[in-house]
Amino acid sequence: MPHLGWDCDALGTDSVLLVVDHPRLEEKLIYNSLKEKGLKVGILNVTTTPLPINGVKIPEIALIRTVGMFRGVRSSAVLESMGSHSINSSSTIMTCGDKVLTYSALSKLGIPIPKSLLALGRDAVLKAYGEFQGVVVDKPPLGSWGRMVSLIKSAEMAVQIADARGMMPSSLRGHVIQEYIETGGRDIRCLVLGERTIGCMERMASTGWKSNVALGGKVRPIKATSVVEELSLKAAEAVKGEFVAVDLLSNEEVLVNEVNGVPEFKGFIKATGIDVAKELASYIWEVLRS
Repeated sequence: MPHLGWDCDALGTDSVLLVVDHPRLEEKLIYNSLKEKGLKVGILNVTTTPLPINGVKIPEIALIRTVGMFRGVRSSAVLESMGSHSINSSSTIMTCGDKVLTYSALSKLGIPIPKSLLALGRDAVLKAYGEFQGVVVDKPPLGSWGRMVSLIKSAEMAVQIADARGMMPSSLRGHVIQEYIETGGRDIRCLVLGERTIGCMERMASTGWKSNVALGGKVRPIKATSVVEELSLKAAEAVKGEFVAVDLLSNEEVLVNEVNGVPEFKGFIKATGIDVAKELASYIWEVLRS
């Protein structure tokens, strides 16, 4: 069976297949850095080219860079089944993509997270809201860039959100109800690659309380404290991630808030000046030789 369209260079020794759906600046930077290391690099856009599930030659490494979480999970699983080393693995992408799975993995290793309750129905949402005093955070199990993350300030608001979520696809109907941590609209994002933290930045909300760069959050570099670095590495270990972004909240204590299994890094480069694509290419070069 032919490989059906990805670059033939991405086969055999020192080969990397860059798996994408909507290529962004990050993927272009990664591609160029991999080529500069002398690696064979191919690109597979899974929205335009089918991926055979068996019977084809495969790359040594599949670098999963899809925007769509399920596209990443499924592509990674297929390539892993044929012997590729996926970064990240299908299991890691799935765990990071579902907040319930993320918090469960973190909690299993004793990593501090915000006090959280899982509510899978309207009545459960109301009871969960009642467990906290004042404002709480409501997150859907799936989603990124702060979408559908809401502050609940009353029982009436909790009912409205539960009713609205109940009309959405089943993957979005659950609720992670959390204590609201007052940080002044700031959080910390660290990038973990392999067994080290390559850098951290602080994100600051430009308006409101969400610090996501996609929502206009401002960034600046910070030097990680020993606690932040330790928690970032432990969080990556919890999800078995090779290249992940760890988001932390710092108030009276440091808490791990989320882990991203396909991290964007435009804002990180802007804040820190670290060439993330070059760091990733060097890591992959080392993996190929290990």
